[in-house]
Amino acid sequence: MIEEKLREYDDARITTAIEASDHLDTVRNRLAHLLGPPAPSPFTLTFAGQERYAGEAPRSFVVNAMNLDDAARILAGLPSWHEWYLADAGAPDDRGADIIYLPEQSHPGLPTRGEYVDLRDEQETAALPLTGSPEPRAPASPFQ
Repeated sequence: MIEEKLREYDDARITTAIEASDHLDTVRNRLAHLLGPPAPSPFTLTFAGQERYAGEAPRSFVVNAMNLDDAARILAGLPSWHEWYLADAGAPDDRGADIIYLPEQSHPGLPTRGEYVDLRDEQETAALPLTGSPEPRAPASPFQ
């Protein structure tokens, strides 16, 4: 009789240990997520290019970053930004692009009104390593 109870006791102890282990793994993973580095979030950077001479609104770009400086660095390395920088904001001479960075309209989060260019998908695609292709060159930073 004691041997039967001992077997039940061992089975219950093993089951409890497995359940506790699963629970502890869940707690540990949640704590690691909470205590780990913060995840990048959307940042809006706004620029006025040549369209400002025609009275048009400035252009806002959205990327995922840790802060505005990080967002500027990421934005400067994206092909769509580079195309806009050269085409829409570019100057015919070698003085560089005719754009103005608008820090008062650049902020964490998405714009609350107006249109914006969402480059987060392109950013994720650019972050994937391409085999056999050279490192992309980032255009000159508009913040210099």
